[in-house]
Amino acid sequence: MPLINLIETQNLAKKREGSQLRISKYTFFGAAALMTISYFALIAQGVGLNSQQNEIEAKLKKMRPLQEEIDAFKKDEDNLNPKLTTLSDARILTSRWANLMGHLAVNTPGDVWLTSFRSTAPDPEKPIHITFNGVGRTQTDVSEMIMRTQNALDLESVNLVGSQEKPFEKVTGMEFEIGGDIVDSAQKKKKSIDVEKEESK
Repeated sequence: MPLINLIETQNLAKKREGSQLRISKYTFFGAAALMTISYFALIAQGVGLNSQQNEIEAKLKKMRPLQEEIDAFKKDEDNLNPKLTTLSDARILTSRWANLMGHLAVNTPGDVWLTSFRSTAPDPEKPIHITFNGVGRTQTDVSEMIMRTQNALDLESVNLVGSQEKPFEKVTGMEFEIGGDIVDSAQKKKKSIDVEKEESK
Protein backbone atom coordinates (compact mmCIF):
# COMPACT_ATOMS: atom_id res chain seq x y z
CA MET A 1 0.00 0.00 0.00
CA PRO A 2 1.54 3.31 -1.13
CA LEU A 3 2.26 5.97 1.44
CA ILE A 4 0.61 9.35 0.99
CA ASN A 5 2.29 12.44 2.40
CA LEU A 6 -0.74 14.06 4.00
CA ILE A 7 1.21 16.95 5.42
CA GLU A 8 2.53 18.02 2.02
CA THR A 9 -0.95 17.69 0.56
CA GLN A 10 -2.40 19.89 3.26
CA ASN A 11 0.34 22.45 2.72
CA LEU A 12 -0.39 22.57 -1.01
CA ALA A 13 -4.11 23.01 -0.30
CA LYS A 14 -3.38 25.86 2.10
CA LYS A 15 -1.14 27.53 -0.51
CA ARG A 16 -3.88 27.27 -3.13
CA GLU A 17 -6.41 28.75 -0.70
CA GLY A 18 -3.99 31.55 0.15
CA SER A 19 -3.45 32.28 -3.56
CA GLN A 20 -7.16 32.34 -4.25
CA LEU A 21 -7.70 34.61 -1.26
CA ARG A 22 -5.02 37.03 -2.46
CA ILE A 23 -6.50 37.01 -5.97
CA SER A 24 -9.95 37.72 -4.55
CA LYS A 25 -8.55 40.59 -2.47
CA TYR A 26 -6.72 42.07 -5.42
CA THR A 27 -9.83 41.75 -7.55
CA PHE A 28 -11.93 43.43 -4.88
CA PHE A 29 -9.47 46.27 -4.36
CA GLY A 30 -9.10 46.70 -8.12
CA ALA A 31 -12.87 46.90 -8.58
CA ALA A 32 -13.15 49.32 -5.67
CA ALA A 33 -10.38 51.50 -7.11
CA LEU A 34 -12.05 51.46 -10.54
CA MET A 35 -15.39 52.44 -9.01
CA THR A 36 -13.69 55.23 -7.04
CA ILE A 37 -11.99 56.57 -10.16
CA SER A 38 -15.26 56.41 -12.10
CA TYR A 39 -17.07 58.19 -9.28
CA PHE A 40 -14.59 61.05 -9.18
CA ALA A 41 -14.60 61.22 -12.98
CA LEU A 42 -18.38 61.60 -12.95
CA ILE A 43 -18.11 64.28 -10.27
CA ALA A 44 -15.50 66.14 -12.34
CA GLN A 45 -17.69 65.84 -15.43
CA GLY A 46 -20.69 67.14 -13.47
CA VAL A 47 -18.65 70.09 -12.21
CA GLY A 48 -17.59 70.83 -15.79
CA LEU A 49 -21.17 70.68 -17.02
CA ASN A 50 -22.32 72.97 -14.22
CA SER A 51 -19.55 75.39 -15.13
CA GLN A 52 -20.63 75.35 -18.78
CA GLN A 53 -24.25 75.85 -17.76
CA ASN A 54 -23.31 78.82 -15.59
CA GLU A 55 -21.26 80.27 -18.42
CA ILE A 56 -24.15 79.89 -20.87
CA GLU A 57 -26.59 81.45 -18.40
CA ALA A 58 -24.20 84.36 -17.87
CA LYS A 59 -23.97 84.92 -21.64
CA LEU A 60 -27.74 84.74 -21.98
CA LYS A 61 -28.10 87.25 -19.16
CA LYS A 62 -25.74 89.63 -20.96
CA MET A 63 -27.61 89.14 -24.25
CA ARG A 64 -31.06 89.67 -22.73
CA PRO A 65 -30.93 93.50 -22.87
CA LEU A 66 -29.75 93.30 -26.47
CA GLN A 67 -32.60 90.95 -27.34
CA GLU A 68 -35.05 93.32 -25.66
CA GLU A 69 -33.68 96.18 -27.78
CA ILE A 70 -34.02 94.06 -30.91
CA ASP A 71 -37.62 93.23 -30.01
CA ALA A 72 -38.34 96.92 -29.39
CA PHE A 73 -36.81 97.88 -32.75
CA LYS A 74 -38.84 95.17 -34.47
CA LYS A 75 -42.02 96.43 -32.83
CA ASP A 76 -41.24 99.98 -33.96
CA GLU A 77 -40.54 98.69 -37.46
CA ASP A 78 -43.86 96.84 -37.54
CA ASN A 79 -45.64 100.01 -36.43
CA LEU A 80 -43.86 102.10 -39.07
CA ASN A 81 -44.34 99.71 -42.00
CA PRO A 82 -47.98 100.70 -42.72
CA LYS A 83 -47.03 104.38 -42.54
CA LEU A 84 -44.05 103.83 -44.82
CA THR A 85 -46.24 101.91 -47.26
CA THR A 86 -48.81 104.70 -47.27
CA LEU A 87 -46.07 107.31 -47.76
CA SER A 88 -44.53 105.32 -50.61
CA ASP A 89 -47.92 104.90 -52.29
CA ALA A 90 -48.62 108.61 -51.91
CA ARG A 91 -45.23 109.46 -53.43
CA ILE A 92 -45.86 107.19 -56.42
CA LEU A 93 -49.37 108.57 -56.89
CA THR A 94 -48.09 112.15 -56.68
CA SER A 95 -45.48 111.29 -59.30
CA ARG A 96 -48.21 109.91 -61.57
CA TRP A 97 -50.26 113.10 -61.14
CA ALA A 98 -47.21 115.23 -61.99
CA ASN A 99 -46.46 113.09 -65.07
CA LEU A 100 -50.07 113.34 -66.19
CA MET A 101 -50.16 117.12 -65.81
CA GLY A 102 -46.89 117.37 -67.72
CA HIS A 103 -48.30 115.19 -70.49
CA LEU A 104 -51.44 117.32 -70.80
CA ALA A 105 -49.44 120.55 -70.81
CA VAL A 106 -47.40 119.35 -73.77
CA ASN A 107 -49.98 117.31 -75.70
CA THR A 108 -53.19 119.33 -75.43
CA PRO A 109 -54.07 120.54 -78.98
CA GLY A 110 -53.87 124.25 -79.64
CA ASP A 111 -57.61 124.57 -80.26
CA VAL A 112 -58.58 122.74 -77.07
CA TRP A 113 -58.89 124.32 -73.62
CA LEU A 114 -59.29 122.37 -70.40
CA THR A 115 -61.67 124.07 -68.00
CA SER A 116 -61.65 121.69 -65.02
CA PHE A 117 -60.84 118.22 -63.80
CA ARG A 118 -61.81 116.14 -60.81
CA SER A 119 -60.94 112.76 -59.34
CA THR A 120 -63.01 110.24 -57.41
CA ALA A 121 -62.09 107.08 -55.48
CA PRO A 122 -65.24 105.79 -53.73
CA ASP A 123 -64.09 102.17 -53.75
CA PRO A 124 -60.52 101.47 -52.56
CA GLU A 125 -60.41 98.31 -54.67
CA LYS A 126 -61.10 100.23 -57.88
CA PRO A 127 -58.75 102.65 -59.67
CA ILE A 128 -58.86 106.36 -58.97
CA HIS A 129 -61.06 107.82 -61.69
CA ILE A 130 -60.27 111.23 -63.16
CA THR A 131 -62.53 113.36 -65.34
CA PHE A 132 -61.42 116.24 -67.60
CA ASN A 133 -63.80 118.91 -68.85
CA GLY A 134 -62.92 121.25 -71.69
CA VAL A 135 -63.87 122.98 -74.90
CA GLY A 136 -62.62 122.46 -78.44
CA ARG A 137 -63.34 124.38 -81.63
CA THR A 138 -64.61 121.30 -83.45
CA GLN A 139 -65.41 117.65 -82.84
CA THR A 140 -62.16 116.82 -84.62
CA ASP A 141 -60.25 118.75 -81.95
CA VAL A 142 -62.08 116.78 -79.27
CA SER A 143 -61.17 113.47 -80.98
CA GLU A 144 -57.54 114.57 -81.20
CA MET A 145 -57.58 115.40 -77.48
CA ILE A 146 -58.92 111.93 -76.68
CA MET A 147 -56.20 110.19 -78.70
CA ARG A 148 -53.44 112.26 -77.10
CA THR A 149 -54.85 111.63 -73.62
CA GLN A 150 -54.92 107.89 -74.35
CA ASN A 151 -51.15 108.07 -74.95
CA ALA A 152 -50.53 109.21 -71.37
CA LEU A 153 -48.53 106.47 -69.62
CA ASP A 154 -50.21 107.14 -66.27
CA LEU A 155 -53.79 106.86 -67.56
CA GLU A 156 -55.79 103.86 -68.70
CA SER A 157 -59.33 103.19 -69.90
CA VAL A 158 -59.55 106.70 -71.40
CA ASN A 159 -62.87 107.37 -73.11
CA LEU A 160 -65.21 110.16 -74.12
CA VAL A 161 -67.97 110.58 -71.55
CA GLY A 162 -69.88 113.04 -73.72
CA SER A 163 -69.67 116.11 -75.92
CA GLN A 164 -72.09 118.73 -77.14
CA GLU A 165 -72.03 121.90 -79.17
CA LYS A 166 -72.03 125.06 -77.09
CA PRO A 167 -72.49 128.63 -78.32
CA PHE A 168 -70.12 131.33 -77.19
CA GLU A 169 -70.20 135.12 -77.87
CA LYS A 170 -69.28 135.01 -81.55
CA VAL A 171 -68.57 131.34 -82.30
CA THR A 172 -69.69 127.89 -81.30
CA GLY A 173 -67.49 125.20 -79.81
CA MET A 174 -67.62 121.60 -78.62
CA GLU A 175 -67.86 121.11 -74.90
CA PHE A 176 -66.57 117.68 -73.84
CA GLU A 177 -65.88 115.41 -70.89
CA ILE A 178 -63.17 112.74 -70.91
CA GLY A 179 -62.73 110.06 -68.24
CA GLY A 180 -59.86 107.76 -67.36
CA ASP A 181 -58.28 105.75 -64.52
CA ILE A 182 -54.93 106.36 -62.81
CA VAL A 183 -52.64 103.41 -63.55
CA ASP A 184 -52.04 101.00 -60.60
CA SER A 185 -54.00 103.18 -58.18
CA ALA A 186 -56.32 100.29 -57.26
CA GLN A 187 -53.42 97.96 -56.62
CA LYS A 188 -51.61 100.46 -54.40
CA LYS A 189 -54.71 101.25 -52.36
CA LYS A 190 -55.55 97.55 -51.99
CA LYS A 191 -52.01 96.83 -50.84
CA SER A 192 -52.36 99.41 -48.07
CA ILE A 193 -55.61 97.79 -46.96
CA ASP A 194 -54.00 94.35 -46.89
CA VAL A 195 -51.22 95.68 -44.65
CA GLU A 196 -53.77 97.12 -42.25
CA LYS A 197 -55.60 93.77 -42.16
CA GLU A 198 -52.35 91.99 -41.32
CA GLU A 199 -51.76 94.47 -38.48
CA SER A 200 -55.16 93.72 -36.99
CA LYS A 201 -54.57 89.93 -36.86
